Amino acid sequence: MLMHRTPSLPRNARGFTLVEMMVALALGLLVVSAVLAFIFSLIRANSETVLSTRLNQEMRATMALISSDIRRARGLSDPIAAVGQGGVVVNPFANIDLSTAGCMRYSYAESTGGATDYRAIRVANGKVILARASTAANATCASAGTPLNTDGVQITSLTFNNPGGNTRRIDVVLTGRLKNAPAYMTQNPSMAVTTKTIRQTVSIRSNGT
Repeated sequence: MLMHRTPSLPRNARGFTLVEMMVALALGLLVVSAVLAFIFSLIRANSETVLSTRLNQEMRATMALISSDIRRARGLSDPIAAVGQGGVVVNPFANIDLSTAGCMRYSYAESTGGATDYRAIRVANGKVILARASTAANATCASAGTPLNTDGVQITSLTFNNPGGNTRRIDVVLTGRLKNAPAYMTQNPSMAVTTKTIRQTVSIRSNGT
């Protein structure tokens, strides 16, 4: 009786040895780790960019609100009617008070025939506060008011200055930071913005002295 024998496999058709499998597995893990690290780095960089952009936009929006209202300081409801003898405009809202650090007090006529609007802007508990009242006594640097920035940003400093005592030019400096910035954003400060300072000179267009 003839016996059929299974032909032996060629040497180059053998499977991987245990050592080869372990080496391949180790190399695969290294590649996967490198890819995951790259992906996490991209996600972190994108998050830093988004948060930094949010801070910049928030600070600029807050500064825009501050400057737009300050620009109305000393405004008269009817400048022509305020002209006195000799062509001099007597402005009852001429006073701008910067005597308290970090606070500006001013007033203007809100609209034609409207009541006088007294205002004070300051920083309190991380917020820019705009106090508004119908009397100067109720619009002080300690009066309650409306916050101008959101909870995502904490305002740390607000200063007002009128160089040379020029009441028609107010230099405003606003500094703020992300209120709850992720810890990784402080690990490489050069790559992300967690604190922002912006400056703006506001020209007050008003009549009279």
